Amino acid sequence: MSSNTVYVGGESIAPAVRNVTWTDRPWVRRQYQQFCGRFELYETSGLYFDAQTPEHDRQLISLNFLKLPTPLCKAALYLGLTVSTTKNPSTASGNHSAVYGDWERPHAQISPHLEMSAASLNSAVSLPHLVHECCHLFWAVQSKAAKLAYIQRLVVLVEERFGAANFVEVSKYAQDYFDEWRKLIDAPPEFGIASRRIRALEKWAMESFCESVAKACCPSYKEGEMRSTEYLLEARLLAMKAEFHFEPALRAASQ
Repeated sequence: MSSNTVYVGGESIAPAVRNVTWTDRPWVRRQYQQFCGRFELYETSGLYFDAQTPEHDRQLISLNFLKLPTPLCKAALYLGLTVSTTKNPSTASGNHSAVYGDWERPHAQISPHLEMSAASLNSAVSLPHLVHECCHLFWAVQSKAAKLAYIQRLVVLVEERFGAANFVEVSKYAQDYFDEWRKLIDAPPEFGIASRRIRALEKWAMESFCESVAKACCPSYKEGEMRSTEYLLEARLLAMKAEFHFEPALRAASQ
């Protein structure tokens, strides 16, 4: 990865430009090839934006980024997140917003990229969507032991406090992942079912974590779904504090 570096008083502080190649991002396939190229430092936030990103989008995302809980910002900057936007109503992966990366590799090789669509840049959802996507980065840098302990808390909470049959997630998006895991719990034994069940459990835990933090930071997020999940959210916040030492709360943009 080549870069041009900004110097202040003769001291290097940050590269002004990052040129990301396919070698830097082995996870890039043909449909994601636009996530390589030239990325420019936006000094206000420390994020690197695709050179074609409109100034309005850079300002909006940077302003929201500075509001995120500090651990989310630190994870994004630590992993070297790059950002781009699209005028399309969905991302290349078919979502309103998406973060891509090679999550199975060591931190230095994850090389994450955030894409936000026109729908995601809507003022009503741009902040909670950014919270959700940066939660994936925070999740990626947590230890396996901490994530396992958190997942165990989730399962106990469902089984002892709610009951799987009537369990209501914090959002429909998270509910879909929960339901997929539960279907596999009851699936007949067959080759590979155990590994599929584990992957589904981990996926639900991760996506529900992201949605829960987004709800905690932005209470009006998806309130139109009319879900009564206040107790569930409180219990999850306690689990986050216990296992990740994380208490999600927005910051003032000036901090």
